[in-house]
Amino acid sequence: MKKIKSTILLGLSLVFLGVLVGCNNSGKSSVDTVTISSSSRETTELTTNMKETKETKETTEQTTTQSSIVQETKETDASQEQAREEQANEAIESMNLSQIQQGDFTSLNGTWVNGLGNTIFVENATMSFTDISNQKQAGEITGLNVDIPNLNSADGTPNLVSYMGDSNKVKSYEQQLGLEENQGFISLRSNLPGAVIYVSFLPKGVMGDIIEGDISSDKIVAVGTQNTATSVRAEYVYYKAD
Repeated sequence: MKKIKSTILLGLSLVFLGVLVGCNNSGKSSVDTVTISSSSRETTELTTNMKETKETKETTEQTTTQSSIVQETKETDASQEQAREEQANEAIESMNLSQIQQGDFTSLNGTWVNGLGNTIFVENATMSFTDISNQKQAGEITGLNVDIPNLNSADGTPNLVSYMGDSNKVKSYEQQLGLEENQGFISLRSNLPGAVIYVSFLPKGVMGDIIEGDISSDKIVAVGTQNTATSVRAEYVYYKAD
């Protein structure tokens, strides 16, 4: 009987021990599962964060690049627009010989002054001179015709004057202007008895026969002479005042 009891106790002990081992293994498995799950979640979150950071960086870089391209495009457009405006202004400021020889003086619009205090006022197709011949004779050019009141008769046409003998009468000046083309400049001319009135237009960079002057500026010379159109001293030369 005693032997049977010992056997029963031993069996119960083994069963109890098995239960404890099972519980420990179960608890350990649960802890391991929780640990693995937490680690997996952290890894997933880290991967997601890294991916989001990369995408944000790429988006920022792309936006920066696009902004830079837009800025460069704007700067290029502005530069081109400024160049066009400068060219347009240069075209307006410089005398246009092709227009002038057609009687269009728009490129000269404004007031021109020489060193003797004489002035030329230009407005489109009209040039008004305080002294067109440098002989104290006011005059006006309209298109390709000139009017010099001091040399006119009562009806407004040029006086008839003696030339090479009293019986030989000629006009005091020609109202219809002729054109002379020279090296780099042009001259409008009105023939006088024994002389010529020249109104010459010299763009910047051209001096003609002017003895002294500003080569970097547009110039006008108006003179009655028996010499060449621009064979004058510096004070005879007109420069743009405004």
